[in-house]
Amino acid sequence: MSLSRLSLFLFPALLGLPLHAEDLRTVTIRTPAGQMKYDLSVITAAPGSQLKLVFENLDEMPHNFVLCRPLPDKADKGLELAQLAWQLGAVGMEKAWIPDSPRVLAHTGMVAPHQQESLVIKVPDQPGSYPYVCTFPGHAMAMNGELRVVQQGPRFTALDYQLFLGDWQALPDFAALTPHRRGPIPDRLLTIELEGLTQHFALRYDATLEVPADGEYTFFLASDDGSALSIDGQSLIKHDGIHPASEVRSQKVALKAGTHPVRLDYFESTGEEQLYLAWSGPSFSETPLSRWVHPSRVPGAQDKAPQDDFTGIPLAPANGEAIIYRNFITETSPRGIAVGYPNGVNLCFDADQMAPSLFWQGAFMDAKRHWTGRGEGAQPPLGYNVLHIAPPGPALAFLPDPAAPWPAKTARAAALHFKGYHLDAKRFPTFRYQIGPVAVEESYQPEGTAAQNNLHFTRTLRCQAPAGTPTLHLRAAAGSLRPDPTGWAGPGFHVAAPSAFLRGEELLLPLAFPQGSATATLTYHWTP
Repeated sequence: MSLSRLSLFLFPALLGLPLHAEDLRTVTIRTPAGQMKYDLSVITAAPGSQLKLVFENLDEMPHNFVLCRPLPDKADKGLELAQLAWQLGAVGMEKAWIPDSPRVLAHTGMVAPHQQESLVIKVPDQPGSYPYVCTFPGHAMAMNGELRVVQQGPRFTALDYQLFLGDWQALPDFAALTPHRRGPIPDRLLTIELEGLTQHFALRYDATLEVPADGEYTFFLASDDGSALSIDGQSLIKHDGIHPASEVRSQKVALKAGTHPVRLDYFESTGEEQLYLAWSGPSFSETPLSRWVHPSRVPGAQDKAPQDDFTGIPLAPANGEAIIYRNFITETSPRGIAVGYPNGVNLCFDADQMAPSLFWQGAFMDAKRHWTGRGEGAQPPLGYNVLHIAPPGPALAFLPDPAAPWPAKTARAAALHFKGYHLDAKRFPTFRYQIGPVAVEESYQPEGTAAQNNLHFTRTLRCQAPAGTPTLHLRAAAGSLRPDPTGWAGPGFHVAAPSAFLRGEELLLPLAFPQGSATATLTYHWTP
């Protein structure tokens, strides 16, 4: 066992902790692929508490996590300790780049790509800022953060949300609306990143807060756009309308010890979406009740919601037109072409297999990872309800007989040749490709609205071939399919495809060419 691996098991004992603590708070910190940073720039904890730290390395290179004692006279973000690690030279890897220094409070080993490690730490008793850093040579300048030890107040004991879809200029009458989604928020911290939505939505949060003692408490609220806070059914702070989150409003209220119901209403029109709620009391300092922390509340820091390091340059369709993104995209080939349509329907077309590899709803894509050059790593969809209607492989094939197996996926599907695409007046693409003697034009028409929860799309293939060309088959869907009166139901979707037939778990649609042309029209719906 290496020294770095051994330290993971010994550090809890060295810090006076039980190895099997049952009341630990778990914090997960990640390294987003290709970004050379931690996804949490700040971790906040109470003096003397215990943390179970889960370190997930999502990057393509190794990283570690080293928690440091601060320097007595300056804040160095752990760089002085990192420089000591770099001086280890040839023995650095053997020591996981951990120097022999009294500044080291706790650390992981060097965590390999796509692996994770955990450790338990006792938070220092002395309030203050304790830096953490990756000591792998060259990483510390960007990969650093701080454990902020402050006396914190209670968080919500329960928190539920209701999501509403619509376009408002002020807080709506929530009582007159039907929620699009609802449910609990497990970590009991307010968040507006629930389904990848970036505009035209509203949220109602209902929570319970345990007040520790009779006294005067102060609540703090900032939002982009409007918000309203009430406690015990009484309005406390209201900041309605369209505005940035630059102003933090506050209000004092006398509360009795015990449980109090809290309600917070919020809506987002367009632009930034931010929400900050906190409270302070006689025995504790300002304590955030939201994931996002307003920068003005922590002077000199750059607190962000964890998602901000993943979604930095979101792309979105505008002016009723589609938007196209060509780069490395998850679960498709390097020739994937992502298309975001203006009603919140998105797809990725694989120009190697001539098949749609992904469909999803909501937000489109984040270009941050690929902002410089072609970036590093593949970008996942930014929205939700991601559909895979068929396994990877070509969508069209000539089958020697109806029982012949479907061609397997290859680097580039045999006999398929991509011919590009053209855009209509709304910049909706029509993909063009050739399979043997058949020329195909494939297009998608999005329909429905997110507000009515009926988003779907129509897929159309128009084919030209010499008369008498053998029958071509389209694999319209695959998986656990079952027929119903209007088509076939699959995992998370429904497809209507006239003339299609089910062969095992594959839904095939024959395209015959007695007159030299054939058209296929299919409709796909999202289902619960």
